[in-house]
Order: sequence, then C-alpha cells, then structure tokens
Amino acid sequence: MNSRERFLAGLKGEKPDRTPTAHVAALTTVELQTSTGCFMPAVHHDPEQMARLCAANHELLGFDGVSFIINYFGEPAALGCAMDWGNERTLPTYRSQPWSDADKAQAPADILDREPVKSYLETIRIAKKRYGGDLAVLGKVMGPFSLVQAMHGLENVMIGLLDDERKIAGLLDVAVDVLVRCANAQFEAGIEALGIGEGGAGANMLSPVLHERLLLPVHRRMAKEIAGPTIMHICGDITPRLDLLAKTGFTCFNFDWSIAPALMKKAAAGKYTIMGNISTTDLARGNTAAVEAQVRECVAAGVDIISPGCAISPACANATIRTLTEAVVL
Repeated sequence: MNSRERFLAGLKGEKPDRTPTAHVAALTTVELQTSTGCFMPAVHHDPEQMARLCAANHELLGFDGVSFIINYFGEPAALGCAMDWGNERTLPTYRSQPWSDADKAQAPADILDREPVKSYLETIRIAKKRYGGDLAVLGKVMGPFSLVQAMHGLENVMIGLLDDERKIAGLLDVAVDVLVRCANAQFEAGIEALGIGEGGAGANMLSPVLHERLLLPVHRRMAKEIAGPTIMHICGDITPRLDLLAKTGFTCFNFDWSIAPALMKKAAAGKYTIMGNISTTDLARGNTAAVEAQVRECVAAGVDIISPGCAISPACANATIRTLTEAVVL
C-alpha cells in the first residue's frame, strides 16, 4: 500500500498494511520552513509555497495523510476578520468580530473568490495534481460553533447562550451555510477528506444537554450536506459528550490526548472511525519516549489513524514528530 491507500483504508475502518498516520490540526515547523524555503506568513497567501511546505509533512516527517491548509483561519479571514498573520513561529489569529452585531451575519455569495479561501483552493488543486497519487490530500474548515465565536466574539456567544439562545442558533445556521460551501469546494478541488475544527466546543464549554440541543442538529446538517468524508476535531476531554458523536454522521473523530484510546474505541463502537491522540505537550517538549509509548497504546487499542491530539507548535523539532510516524512500524 502507498500512503494514500493506507490512509483511506484506515478512514473506512478497514485493515491496512500498518496503521496510517495523518494530521488535520495545524502542523508545520520552523525546521520544515527552513528546509523548503517556504515561510509563514507568506505561505498563507501563496498557493505554490503552501503546497511545497505542507508536502514536507509527508516527504520529511512521514505522514500518510496531510492537510494542505495549515490553520483554521480561512473562513473568518474571508468573512472580514482583521488578522494577525503571525510569523514563522506563530500561527494566525483573529483581531476583530465582524458579527458582533448579529444582524450583520451573512453568507456572502462570493465567499469562494475571497482571500484566503481562493488561495487555499488553488493550493489543494496543486497538491492533488502533484502529490495526490502518493499521499492523502486533506482539507479543513472551522467548526460552526468555533466560527461563531470568532465572528461574534467569545464573550458575546457565552452570554447569548444564557440570554438569547435563538440568536446563537441563527448565527450557527449562517456559519453552516458558509462552511458547507467552502467544504464542498475543497472536495471539488481534490481533497480525500475534510477536517472540521470545533475547538471552541471543547472540554467544558458546553454541557451535554446544550450540546445535544444546540450543536448536534448543526453538526448533523453539516455531515449531511458535505459531499465527502469528514473528520471532526474537538479539543480536550469531552468524555461526558462522547455518546453524541455517533449521532452526527461524521466519518471519523480526531480525539485529544486527554481521552484514553481504549475509552474512545469503546465509545465509537464501529459507528465512526477514530484518529488520535498523541500529546502535543510531549511532542513540543521532545519527550520521544512518551510519544513512542502513546503510539503503541493507540495501536494496541485499535485506533484507526495515528495523529497528534491537537495543533503542534511550529517550534516542535522534526525529529520528535518523526518519532510519531516511525513508532507505528516499530
């Protein structure tokens, strides 16, 4: 099997020649940027450089599935968020909330022609043509709850959940309109699967009751309307809400390091595949012994795809990340 075939087998819950490795959360390093000559923040606006830099995650780090969009920033930036695009050591962040007035929320007809969405679609086309026969080309969009937090403001969202839940539900509907269009455009450009970054719904942000009432219908709508396999990522320990994942219709769940692999495998119960969950703290600290042990635990538990549990710091050493991909075959 080559890397593409291996990843797709794992995504479907089939038995590949070995457990595949992939990532959907942010992953690039200062070392990779130096090796390729493609540096942040310029790559966020240059499809050719972005494709070369992300391909190094396969060529130099050994991942079978690679996201060719570094961070979950595209949709907020295209919707008018003021951006700090960061530098070679820092990822982009948002500096404004264009939907602070909820009445201004809309899904623009030209979203696919706005930057950086337009650039990342071209990056995917380049990646598919150049690398798609050998590795799995992946894309990503923000999750709807996370997008509403970025656009409306975290404090406004949390107050709204108490004072005006219908307003937040309306914003979530607009967010899904935007995200489904961007997601399906990525499939048309050539991705094999789509990561959905719902970090804003992580850990203790939502109770199981509120998640089921407010977010589950939105996630189900996304899963139904997106024209390809989906990989949901939610940060942190969401053990009290794991039973809701089987109701979404997503293909795979990328779980964080704080959930035990055996528990995650039991919760999935064959209804979706699982991807995870190597500690990004251990990766950042260069704790290769811990990384190897976690990989072996994941393989033993039957995790379908080995990946970092969340986004990796650009300061992380390439050699430590290679420990993740190499430990699968030890």
